[in-house]
Amino acid sequence: MLLCPLNQAAPMLHMHITNTGKISLPVTNLIYIQATGNYSWLHWNDGQRILMPRTLKFYESQLSAGWFVRTHRKCLINLHYIERMQAYYPANRGGLIYLRSGEVLPVSRRRWVAIRAIYKQLPKATRYVPTAQA
Repeated sequence: MLLCPLNQAAPMLHMHITNTGKISLPVTNLIYIQATGNYSWLHWNDGQRILMPRTLKFYESQLSAGWFVRTHRKCLINLHYIERMQAYYPANRGGLIYLRSGEVLPVSRRRWVAIRAIYKQLPKATRYVPTAQA
């Protein structure tokens, strides 16, 4: 998997929200997406959460693989917001991802090795956390 360099223009996520219409937001501001049935909660770096009527599979196909990784059947995480990873013991049971936002999310045992390898490829200098806009 190739990681997206941060000096490139950030891809945009296009959404239709009932009360505001169509909007496009840069994926650099999206921390993670969490599935709830056929809906998804989008968690943004300004603390905002938006419930969208789309599946996680839809977002997985729309978002660049260099920015996001599926960690669990219910979670898609922006690689640039990962602070650290911690394995369960024994190590073949998956682990946890600690995000810079303070949240902790699970990693399935089947995805642990691949995600750990991707995380180790990500240089610390590219672990980008944009500031929340007021």
